[in-house]
Amino acid sequence: MRFKLRWNSFLPAAFLAAAAAFAITLPVSADNSASTKAAANTGINLTMNGKAANPKTPPFLDKGTVYLPVRDMGEVLGTLVSWNVQAKTVTMRYPKLTVKLPFGSKSASVNGQHVALSSPLRMVDGRVYAPLRFFSEAMGTEVKWDKATQTVHMTKSDDYLKLYSWLTIWWDRTTHELYTAKDEQSDVLNIGKLDAEMKGTVSAEGGSQQGGNTVLTFVDKYNNPKPHYDVYSLLIRNNRIVDQKHAAYDRRYESNTSYYEVYDPKGWIEYTVLTDGKIVWLYNDEGKIVATHDLQELTKEDDVFGVQFVGADYLVVRPGRTGLLTLVDLKDNTTTVLADKLLTGKDLAYARDNQTPYPGDTLSFAGDMGHGIVDFAYLSPFQKNASSERLTYERPSYAEERKALPKERSFQEMAASCAVDTVKSVHMQDGDLIYKPLIGANKKDQEGIRTVCRILKKVSSEGTEVTLPKTFPVTFFHGMSVEFTAGDSVSIYLAGGNKLGMGNQLGGKNIFLEDAEMVKTFERLKVSSNN
Repeated sequence: MRFKLRWNSFLPAAFLAAAAAFAITLPVSADNSASTKAAANTGINLTMNGKAANPKTPPFLDKGTVYLPVRDMGEVLGTLVSWNVQAKTVTMRYPKLTVKLPFGSKSASVNGQHVALSSPLRMVDGRVYAPLRFFSEAMGTEVKWDKATQTVHMTKSDDYLKLYSWLTIWWDRTTHELYTAKDEQSDVLNIGKLDAEMKGTVSAEGGSQQGGNTVLTFVDKYNNPKPHYDVYSLLIRNNRIVDQKHAAYDRRYESNTSYYEVYDPKGWIEYTVLTDGKIVWLYNDEGKIVATHDLQELTKEDDVFGVQFVGADYLVVRPGRTGLLTLVDLKDNTTTVLADKLLTGKDLAYARDNQTPYPGDTLSFAGDMGHGIVDFAYLSPFQKNASSERLTYERPSYAEERKALPKERSFQEMAASCAVDTVKSVHMQDGDLIYKPLIGANKKDQEGIRTVCRILKKVSSEGTEVTLPKTFPVTFFHGMSVEFTAGDSVSIYLAGGNKLGMGNQLGGKNIFLEDAEMVKTFERLKVSSNN
């Protein structure tokens, strides 16, 4: 019989009565100096539900009490445990349970009720240690001491499945209620019920946010008899589940996209995406459905689809039966099997004929380059330990628009034209760190733009031109993008050491210049966006 704690309504009488005896009944250590024992492995072992628990820092025994660092406590118990420096308080959070233990106090707070302590917090070598039994029993865990093996055996009910995405998630196997906490300092919130019966190995992914929307995805993998994936996607607003979809995939599952962006002169507009594998729903940042796409109707296939990308006027999907990545063009109502356009020879034959471990190709959406140009990553099954190749597909529906584009200028032509009145903007970044841009129309930015132009002219005139393979860089972009009023742009990036690169790290023609002073000048242009 499962035992469920309902800490929000009462505290078990046995727990309150035994509060003063929470220390594990153990023989007193011959050396009672915790500070000399904490750093060493004292030989004390921990198990949870019969499995060894291996905290990063070994527990220590002092005056009959086993102590464990606060950070390790949460890992062992499946809870969130934090130390508030200002309040000098340890807090453990769990569904329906909040335990607070102030440093130096003789009592703790369990869901707001005071409980006397016999074993207080300890500070050892600058690290906060907490009594293991107190926190374990507060959440209904049975604790037993095995003197012969020097082992603390802990047993707790398996009511909650703990998962991680960008936040911590607990799923109540009995009630199906979901609880989340953004971080160790945040309260655990009940966000509603997941409409699912889990049968296999469960994982959580996503947690992406668009405006006030958050999408969480649960994947239940089991054999039926071949690998099967039940995928549950939840739309969450204001800490409540407002919609959820279920998709079922056989043999192959790739994470579905959960959002897309549309550029507007006033800024990017974000949409949230959910799918059941047959229909795609689009939600605005208020959580309202603004559009739907019936994939079976669009493709004329009675199938279940993985959704890799949703754009303003196209989708990239993978039908389950063929496994061939497909572009659905909403502009001209056509569907294109991308392997037929991007692969040749044995790679195409593999995509068409292979059935192990699943049918289809290994193409994946990589990026929208604008004007109907879409990039895909491809990892050939015939090239072991190779990096992904970048392949480009040009949508026919944009052919006329591409013809009307201005003639592409060379690096030298762009550098020669670079001036305060020809540069629209300069955007700089180091990975996900974005710096303050330089705007051509702002007088205060014009000296910086002149410096950028000097760098462009020097690299283009003195550097060495190299043609890079079309692939994907192994590092984040560290550089700047110079946008001209003529409508084109060029990138300058750090290429390692004292080298600057001009061009595109994704491949094609690039120019490289080894110049330590230019690198220093380049770095000085970066100004925090907070300034």
